[in-house]
Amino acid sequence: MTSTPPRTRALAARRTWQPPTEVERRLRDAALAGDEKGYLRVLAETDLYLYLAKDEVDAGGARSWRTTEDELGNWCVAVRTTGERPPRHAGSVASCRTLADLAEHWPDARFSLYVNPGSPSGMRLRARPWDRRRWKKAARAADTDRPPTLLTKLTGPRSGPLAHALACGAHLSVTNGVLWNEIGDVYRDYERDVHLLRDNWGTGTPQEWQIQMNALLAARNSPPEPELALRVRRELSHDAATLGADAWRRACAAVLDELEIPEAGAAVQDVIGRVLRYEARFRADGLLAPDGYVRSAVGYDYGRAVGFARWGLSARLCPAEAAEGAILRAGGACREAYDSWEDFSAGYALGRVLRFDTEEFGEWYTAVLEPHRLLTTDPESPWRTVGWEEE
Repeated sequence: MTSTPPRTRALAARRTWQPPTEVERRLRDAALAGDEKGYLRVLAETDLYLYLAKDEVDAGGARSWRTTEDELGNWCVAVRTTGERPPRHAGSVASCRTLADLAEHWPDARFSLYVNPGSPSGMRLRARPWDRRRWKKAARAADTDRPPTLLTKLTGPRSGPLAHALACGAHLSVTNGVLWNEIGDVYRDYERDVHLLRDNWGTGTPQEWQIQMNALLAARNSPPEPELALRVRRELSHDAATLGADAWRRACAAVLDELEIPEAGAAVQDVIGRVLRYEARFRADGLLAPDGYVRSAVGYDYGRAVGFARWGLSARLCPAEAAEGAILRAGGACREAYDSWEDFSAGYALGRVLRFDTEEFGEWYTAVLEPHRLLTTDPESPWRTVGWEEE
């Protein structure tokens, strides 16, 4: 019996391997074809991850590049693509870079660049000065102003309650250019996620993370006036789209009197006007059906809770079990509040613009409109493949 040569077996294994994302599939195909130019083109269009010493990153200042020996005993700097990031290690953290960054700041021409070591998508690249000029050329040729993209981990959850819950955070995943269906070592980049939580959320400890997470899951992070007004409208009429504005305003004023908080009247009346104007724009832009209306704005807190859980995990403020549990709770809360992905998305969008947009319909609006359009139309979107009531 003639045995199959090792190289032939290796090539066959590469072809039958299940890439974790489309990026690794393209890299594998380029590597199989010996197409270094095509390989560089893929690298130029994706995030690359260096792993650095956590204590050095936390301390700030200069960081040393970690080098390793490849299978042939040559020194190299290893980077990973998104789908090939390794499991968490206590002493190292992921630092997101681009091919242009690597070319500009390469530590030593004697080191080669080793992409995805040990993976069928991997390749070793020389890093001499003229090689790095090719990296820069590939980076300049890359489409750096790409529209929002849906990134799916093919080996991640794509059905069931966890996939449904993660898809409730898909607005942010599309906007930030990260995988929607992963609870992994980082969301985008350890250091950036630490700064995001500290600067935007005032969160730098596990205790602070838990307090903010509890507020999001209880829909207490956003102002209360929009939800009060929307709840009154829901209870007042089964056909809220045709309910007159005056009747809605009077009903809210009566509720505030009953609650003995008439001083909130001006804020609630202002919210009613803003909601009506935003709903009109939503209908014009396809965020709502022609006769649609927003049932609730709590989806904004619940949707952000998914991202907040992943940021906390990335920043090492919570364990994976706590992050996953919070994400599942957010998904369950969304199912209770809404009837469909489109219903949820409109609620998320309204909560966002009422919080941050001043009816300018600028970035705060477009950054939710574009993901909505992608997620409701792309046939590979979880909003098309994961049922709303997925259990």
